[in-house]
Amino acid sequence: MKKNLLTLICTVCFCGIAFAQKTDTITTASGLKYFFKTKGSGAAFIPGQLAIVDYILTLTDGKQIDATADRGTPFAAQVPGKLIKGFNEAIPLMHIGDRAVFILPSNIAYGEKGTGTIPPNSTLIFDITLLDTKAKSLGMVLDSILFAKPVTADSKPQIDTVLKTFNTLKKAKFKDLYVSEDDLNSIGYELIKKYPADAVELFKLNVKLYPKSYNAYDSLGEGYMDMGDNKQAIKNYEKSLKLNPKNTNATDMIKKMQTGGKP
Repeated sequence: MKKNLLTLICTVCFCGIAFAQKTDTITTASGLKYFFKTKGSGAAFIPGQLAIVDYILTLTDGKQIDATADRGTPFAAQVPGKLIKGFNEAIPLMHIGDRAVFILPSNIAYGEKGTGTIPPNSTLIFDITLLDTKAKSLGMVLDSILFAKPVTADSKPQIDTVLKTFNTLKKAKFKDLYVSEDDLNSIGYELIKKYPADAVELFKLNVKLYPKSYNAYDSLGEGYMDMGDNKQAIKNYEKSLKLNPKNTNATDMIKKMQTGGKP
């Protein structure tokens, strides 16, 4: 289906937050504003670590855009990393256990273009809880060996090496690694357009790890669809729908394939 919105809480409006917390709100040089709702007792975040967080994202009118609770799993990413500037700035200000509200002006969010359901020039409000940190995730390890170095435009994914490494790590019960559904899903989406067959191999592993995830089956369906294997694509989209009948993406893709349309 999709990767998380953050390749990058209040349920009240921005003005209410700004004035109610005026004496506690800190503003940084970039324009980021923040205040703490709860102070944790854990260690300070160290840049370069993997941040494991729960968050709620709203716009200034109170409209909720995204929340980890809706997916039933935390969001994890290396910080700083391939995220919006404001998120990269916010996380290092936290300790494990902290819950804070961060108000990101558009210049450190999605800017003039916006993205998806986020309009252009939007101020974003993140309610973030830093749950834990890890040195690495499964996704980080596999992504580091996906392509031989140096990576060029002609580089091809070393999928056999990735699969072998995955199996070795699995036998060791992924010791010291953070593991989530997003690990294999995200790498699969790095490959899906140019190397859909390789993406499918990763998506197949993901449904084995997360057999109750509608999104894992949705992604596998998309992989098969991009390979031109509509029979397998429909089969996996249907499995996704059984797990989540509200998955409109699966319904739409099945209809398009059955009517001969191409998404």
